[in-house]
Amino acid sequence: MSLRSFLDALAQSPAAQRSFFEAARHAMLRAMARHYSYLPHQMLEDAVMLAFEQLWKDGIGQFVSPHPVGSDGFHQDLVRYLALVIAPRRLLDLRRKAGREVPVGDLWQPNGDEVSDESLFDQLLPPAEDDVAGGAERRQLLQRLRRCVDHLSPKLREVIHGALADVRQADTAQSLGIPEGTVKSRMNEATKRLKQCMGIGAGRA
Repeated sequence: MSLRSFLDALAQSPAAQRSFFEAARHAMLRAMARHYSYLPHQMLEDAVMLAFEQLWKDGIGQFVSPHPVGSDGFHQDLVRYLALVIAPRRLLDLRRKAGREVPVGDLWQPNGDEVSDESLFDQLLPPAEDDVAGGAERRQLLQRLRRCVDHLSPKLREVIHGALADVRQADTAQSLGIPEGTVKSRMNEATKRLKQCMGIGAGRA
């Protein structure tokens, strides 16, 4: 039974559908309010609706759960994925459309719960450690990374912001009015400059 089949089955039961969507909505709002407490509640609600729309259109990517489809564990994993990954990404989209600068700190979740196959931060920062010293070191590196991003040229910063928010390069190219090849070349240059600034050798790429 696929995710699509699960959603179709959910649609056949109004009570089950209402229960799932209420649980997912509450989890998404709570997760975003904790990390983006300074944003208006309506923007969080809008991000939730966009996340639901993306879910229903089979657009949430490679969601995987070790639990049987339709089980309580599957429900919990799906809600968690929506709350920690999909909804925050849609919130960043809304902030960009509103013409608001997205701080680099908003593009990385320090609790380590973000799920991304190609995370730029994963290339530039070491894995989070469980011990206090390791966590403190990672926070210091994150501060350095923020400063390094701030020192990039505006053209390089705008493509980096898109990559960190998981925006496709084709979409970034369209929004900036430049060829996709230009976005790729700027991404390569920006990544190289960030690694130099962070003191990361070529072997870390």
